[in-house]
Amino acid sequence: MRIFAVLCALSLWLAACSNKATTDAADAAQADVQADATAGTDAGADIAVEVSATFDPCVADPALANPPVPALRTPRWAFEPWISKDISTGDDTRAFVQGFNDRAIPVGVVVLDSPWETNYNTFQANPSRYPQLDKLVGEMHAKNVKVVVWLTPLVNDSSFDLEPGGDTYDGPSPNLADGLKCGHFVNGGETYSWWKGSGAAIDFFSPAARTWWNRQQIDVLGIVDGYKLDFGEMYIGKVPMQTAAGQKTLDDYSQAYYREMLSFGVAQKGAGNFLTMVRPWDESYGFAGRFFAKPEHAPVAWVGDNRRDWVGLIDALNETFISAQAGYTVIGSDVGGYLDRDDKALTTLIPFDAINFARWIAVGALGPFMELHGRGNFTPWTVPDHATEITAAYKYWASWHHQFAPMLFSEVRHSQLGTGPVVTQPVGNAAQWPGDWRYVLGQRWLVAPLTDATGKRAVTLPKGKTWLDWWHLEQAALPGGATVTVDMTADLTETPLYLDACSIQPFVDGTPLTGLVPADVGAHDGWLVMAALGTCKAHLFERLDDSGAVAVTATMTPTAAGLTIALSKRPQATILKVRAPAAVKAVVIDGVDLGAATPIAGQPTSWQTDASGLVAWIRLPAGGATSVVVK
Repeated sequence: MRIFAVLCALSLWLAACSNKATTDAADAAQADVQADATAGTDAGADIAVEVSATFDPCVADPALANPPVPALRTPRWAFEPWISKDISTGDDTRAFVQGFNDRAIPVGVVVLDSPWETNYNTFQANPSRYPQLDKLVGEMHAKNVKVVVWLTPLVNDSSFDLEPGGDTYDGPSPNLADGLKCGHFVNGGETYSWWKGSGAAIDFFSPAARTWWNRQQIDVLGIVDGYKLDFGEMYIGKVPMQTAAGQKTLDDYSQAYYREMLSFGVAQKGAGNFLTMVRPWDESYGFAGRFFAKPEHAPVAWVGDNRRDWVGLIDALNETFISAQAGYTVIGSDVGGYLDRDDKALTTLIPFDAINFARWIAVGALGPFMELHGRGNFTPWTVPDHATEITAAYKYWASWHHQFAPMLFSEVRHSQLGTGPVVTQPVGNAAQWPGDWRYVLGQRWLVAPLTDATGKRAVTLPKGKTWLDWWHLEQAALPGGATVTVDMTADLTETPLYLDACSIQPFVDGTPLTGLVPADVGAHDGWLVMAALGTCKAHLFERLDDSGAVAVTATMTPTAAGLTIALSKRPQATILKVRAPAAVKAVVIDGVDLGAATPIAGQPTSWQTDASGLVAWIRLPAGGATSVVVK
């Protein structure tokens, strides 16, 4: 471990020195990523490239070199919880996923991080570590789990993996010779030290290099669902760099790298079936903060390599906020922090902190992208401290994230189409963030992260709305502008969370764990309807299907007759959880009064309330359009 720290520190210092003169200031970088980009298109995105058996690695093929740049589209499955380990194998991946399944903890994506290939960036699975990769991925798909693999743009002349349990490599990567012979690398094929060896960087400005690089991806793209693209370009030691299109800056290179990897993957697999996981604004190790992929080339963006403590959590929030303001639509961080070391001084160890880990789980879930990933290779039930509480907290928040994925996906899709704001909206300006870190999620949720070990904080509720405490929906609504003091030291699961008192939100597989359905009712899809005030205005929500088309339209309208909820259809049995402005006395469905409240368990059309009478659950069978009046 000490060798790892020393070598990494040396490698990072060398890379930082060679790139010091080329990194841009934050303001200049932000202006660049917000500049006009080539218009995205879905044209041709569902047509995979056919390649002949004979192939000259030095010759450009327009069909391979020039895939259309797709319009930004994050697949629906990306909004499920992700899990990842730093080091794994095929059998370990199976056991990893099964551990979550056995505990009824939702998981939708597993990442195969490095090492997984025969050498770095060969696109070929190591048969000893991941034998029959296609079989493994097929098994994951049968569990509704997608598989994403890790890559960088570097091809090595020598490779090493200093992580415990990593691989050893004999000689250069097998694809290096063709790349050098054909001139497919920047700076004439110079190699640069990076954290996995020494390698040359692909010239994404060369049609012939793109042809060669993309052809190597075809087989693996027939198996996996996406790429995690790490920032290997930061180690290119000579910038501006010489390319087939002349001299290019580091920003030019980053934008080409992330754009081309996304474009070819979508061209091969089809729109909605592939994504890339990339860095937005990120400041890690000795490198100055900068933008990497452009927002329009970032289906999923993660601010990675944060240390696993309160400093790391605050860094993750800061980088998330900068990215959100720049227009990135799906952003998240490694839950609990990736690094067990100080990223600015790698010889300094950062101990595991169960309180920090628990609070970070909530932050991870309360965003469009939730991923568990760290050098400790932990699962919630194998953390070294407070494992029972951590597992309970992770199960709650992974369930919350899964159950509100329709809301997150719908809000993000509207943002990507230009018909809505970004889903993560920081409160205040950058000067006001430190010490606060509040943000609004999906226009209706106020999140106030706990960023120290006390479990206490003051929360000022944004003006212009009235708010309900998520943990106490039966309590009186709170006016915008008010400041409340919270103390959540007694429960590692809870975090300050407030919901617009006049809103309607879709959920899927709602369970008693998150309070979306009563304790004796199984999982149901449904709608969370907040109408805590008699002065609420009408609210509408369009729940989108996996293709991005409107699946169900729901409206909540207070009227003299009562609160009216209209659904355009009920594709499956549906539960409405309603917070009414007064105790609920009656429920009328399509003009028929349901009579007295009765427990909804086992009753296809029924309603019941909590002890306060202000919160009601209404159960409806599958069917067409319907109108529900709550009196």
